[in-house]
Amino acid sequence: MTGTPIQAVLFDMGGTLEDLYYDDEIRRKATLGLRALLIERGLDPGLSLPDLHAAVLLGMQAYQAWREKSEIELPPERVWAEYIFPNRGLSQDRLIQAAEDITIFYDNNYHVRNLRPEAPEVLEALHRRGLQLGIISNIISRRAVPLNLQAYGIAAFFSRVITSSGLGWRKPNPRIFQEAARSMGLPPAVCAYVGDTISRDVIGARRAGYGMAIQIRSFLTAKSDEAVPANAERPDAVIRDLTQIVGLVTQDVR
Repeated sequence: MTGTPIQAVLFDMGGTLEDLYYDDEIRRKATLGLRALLIERGLDPGLSLPDLHAAVLLGMQAYQAWREKSEIELPPERVWAEYIFPNRGLSQDRLIQAAEDITIFYDNNYHVRNLRPEAPEVLEALHRRGLQLGIISNIISRRAVPLNLQAYGIAAFFSRVITSSGLGWRKPNPRIFQEAARSMGLPPAVCAYVGDTISRDVIGARRAGYGMAIQIRSFLTAKSDEAVPANAERPDAVIRDLTQIVGLVTQDVR
């Protein structure tokens, strides 16, 4: 913490504002729907259901490894063409046209997402105190975050929504955090960031010079942070409920 009064609070989406969960059964069922969508869009890769399931999971794992190292987010059409269905002879024009819808399906069906129940009350409390609110999210889809915020009924709280798919850089790269602060007209030192991982959220906020980094525990926390070195940056606070944020960012003296 810098001691500078916080003027903005920015949030991660999956695992932070949203509870997020997945297991093998959820993903197997999602593959059925994905196959139907691909066929509907003229993009049948000619794979059996088990092979399609494996192609999606292994391809996304390979892409995840690449983007974690590069801190770059590729457009969704490149992800599907280069990592999921390489050399399958799919129409590039059709893939470009359908990539966003396919990606939204993937983001919202290969994971179960639900708004944390306390989120609207917390956002209202922060808004009443005059704090600007924003989103910084790593996501392949260009439209999923705005659509989900609208569906949850909380979109109006956020003055800025910055996604890796929109910017091209992904957390923990400091550029995405710095762009969010810049777009709000604020220096990073007066911004707090709330996320569920050290590897992406806490380290990224620290690298960008944010005044506060808060970690909220989630289903993804241990999976994302298992390789984080012991000497990595630590959060200013670790919480299990969003309601704890209000007191942390509105203290008279930090």
